Amino acid sequence: MWKTFFSELARLGSFNVLNKEKKRLKKFALPYLRRDVGAHGLESIAEKVCLSREGYDGVVHLAPFTCMPEAVAANIMPSTKEDIPVLTILCDEEMAKTGFLTRLEAFVDLLKWRRRKLGSENCR
Repeated sequence: MWKTFFSELARLGSFNVLNKEKKRLKKFALPYLRRDVGAHGLESIAEKVCLSREGYDGVVHLAPFTCMPEAVAANIMPSTKEDIPVLTILCDEEMAKTGFLTRLEAFVDLLKWRRRKLGSENCR
């Protein structure tokens, strides 16, 4: 199952729809991040918490190479109490498709191994 998000820069007419979503996510990130660090740092941490509660096996965290808020989020994610693996991939213009696919395949193998080890039979 895939989950994607619109940039918080998107606005629908005069309604600021995404601020409501950001407020909802803030409560999930609050134990780990006291304030918004900018970009999608807060949302990244909150989504990890939410996805863990929804039963996802892992999270692929894509971030621009020079994005400091995402670097902050990437360092916080491993230390949350939610036991869900995170693969952080920093993207830049030099990123090769082969390297990306290799890391993604290895992460999926890790998730399969982990699922077997935990004895779960439900696959997504």
